[in-house]
Parts: sequence; structure tokens; C-alpha cells
Amino acid sequence: MGVNYGYLLVHLINLGLILLWPVLSVLALFGLRRQALGEALRFLWAVFIVIVPLMGAIAFWIVKPGSRL
Repeated sequence: MGVNYGYLLVHLINLGLILLWPVLSVLALFGLRRQALGEALRFLWAVFIVIVPLMGAIAFWIVKPGSRL
């Protein structure tokens, strides 16, 4: 009986994602407050960030709504 390192690694990755999701979501929501967007668009982004785990926050940082090119 030994330690199954593959199993342990999968659980550590899952734990990291579980801890990363709320942190990224909160940071994205605070970043959303600073963007110059209309209320409806701001609401849709907030819903997207909260509903879609991890990918909503990452999408917000990639798209950067309200920023000019």
C-alpha cells in the first residue's frame, strides 16, 4: 500500500481550480465595476462571470469590455 501520486495530483489540481474560481470571479467583478459600460451590458457580464465557472472570469479578462482599441 503506497501513495497513488496520479490520484493525489488530480485532487490537488481540482483543489487549485476550486480555490482559483472565486478569486478570479471576485477580481473580474471588481474589474467590471471600473469599466465604462451600460447597465444592461454590465449586468450580463456579471451574470456570465458568476454562472460560468472559471471561464466567465477568464473571458472577461481576455475580452476586456469597454476598453478602446
